[in-house]
Amino acid sequence: MKQVNAPRHVQPPGRPALTREAVVARALEIGTAEGLEAVSLRRLAQELGVTPMALYRYVRDKQDLINAMTEAVLEGMDATPGVQPEMTWTERLRLEIENYKEQIDARPLALPLSIAYNAEGPPSFWRVLERLLAILLGAGFARREAIVLIRMISNLLAGYLLLLQQGAPSDATPLDTYQLDLLRRRFALAQLSLPRDEFPNLVESAEDTAEVWLTDPNHWWGNTVDLITFGLERMLERSRDRSRPQEEAS
Repeated sequence: MKQVNAPRHVQPPGRPALTREAVVARALEIGTAEGLEAVSLRRLAQELGVTPMALYRYVRDKQDLINAMTEAVLEGMDATPGVQPEMTWTERLRLEIENYKEQIDARPLALPLSIAYNAEGPPSFWRVLERLLAILLGAGFARREAIVLIRMISNLLAGYLLLLQQGAPSDATPLDTYQLDLLRRRFALAQLSLPRDEFPNLVESAEDTAEVWLTDPNHWWGNTVDLITFGLERMLERSRDRSRPQEEAS
C-alpha cells in the first residue's frame, strides 16, 4: 500500500516587524478616531497583537509616545504659502496665522498633542518660532519683547482654536434654526432673571449676549486676527514712544 504523506503545515506569513513609526502611526489612528484619551500602551498592544512589554522596545513610556505622536502630526506644517517679500509685516503675520489655522484644522490632534508635549520641541515648532520672530524683529520690536509677544499670541491662538474644535465636533448633528433660537431664548431669559441692581449691564444686553454667545466661534475668527494685529501695531507704537526720550537724552 502506497504511503500517503500528510501535507506539510505551512506557517502563515508572520506579522511585519514592528517599528517605532508603526507604533506611532497606529496610535495616531486611534487618537484621530476616538480622541487622545483612548490612546494607551495597553490598547496599542492589543491592536498590534503584542504584549504591552513588547512596546517598550519602541517607546519608553506613554509620554515618549505622546512626544513622538506630536512630532509626527506637526511634521510638514508650513505657514508660509503665499507670503511675499513685498508684504508689510502685518500682512505677513495675518497670512501666516490664517495658514496656521488651516493646517491645524486638517490635524485634529495637533493642539491636544502640543499641549501634552514635553520634549525640547519638534523641528516644525522651531521653524514657526523663527518666522514669527523674524516678522516682529523686522517690524521694530525689541528682541525680548518680540519673544514675549509670540508667547502671548500662541496662547491666544491655541485657546481660540481649541474652542473652535470643541464647538464643532465632527460627529455632532448641527442644530436647526428652531433649536438654536430656543437655546438663545433660554440664554437671554437666564440673564433677564438676574437681579437688575447687581447685573444692570447684562440684563440690558441679554438679547445681544445670547446671540453672540451661541454663534459659531468661526464667525469671529477675522475679528480675533484683527485684535492680534491691531494690538501689536499699538504695542509697537508704544515701544517707539518709550524709546524716543532715551534716544533724545543720549
